[in-house]
Amino acid sequence: MNQHEFNENHNNPAQNNQVSPMDLLVDEEYLRQAVEAEELVGGHIGAGLDWGSAFGDLMLTGELMGRLTTLRISLNKEVRLLLNDWNLGTATKIAVKTARERILEKLRLPTPEIRQSLLLALRNDELYGEEFISNHKILRELLELLLTPQDWETIAAVAADSLKQQIIYQAVGEKISA
Repeated sequence: MNQHEFNENHNNPAQNNQVSPMDLLVDEEYLRQAVEAEELVGGHIGAGLDWGSAFGDLMLTGELMGRLTTLRISLNKEVRLLLNDWNLGTATKIAVKTARERILEKLRLPTPEIRQSLLLALRNDELYGEEFISNHKILRELLELLLTPQDWETIAAVAADSLKQQIIYQAVGEKISA
């Protein structure tokens, strides 16, 4: 059965508005079709950001998952503010992007030390009263832990390369007019 046939199947109980979602769990035909649909996409069906499997005890509740998302967004915002303060000019955008990628890598595969610090931050109710975490001190401490000197070297190298490419393009590509 291809995806089109699956979508066009009029016997699909999910298309009947009068069927309870709980009833679908015991409907053998619907389950067979769901398995076929899952196989069509290679067995990987998900929603939201893929945090990986390394979190284990961090994913105990939906609340912690929501807090982890808030923490990640707040860390991204904090690193952007930090790099903006450093006045990197046109290299700021790529530096921020690279830093965010590094932060996400560390959040997906946290070391035991990072995991412990994340758990403490996630369980600190005082941090989660607003849309974003506003405690810059805690966010900077977490950034210090997440972004190692090697990460900062990578961020600097990517930013420098971006600036170099921009200068070369301006000088060679645009032909400096005298």
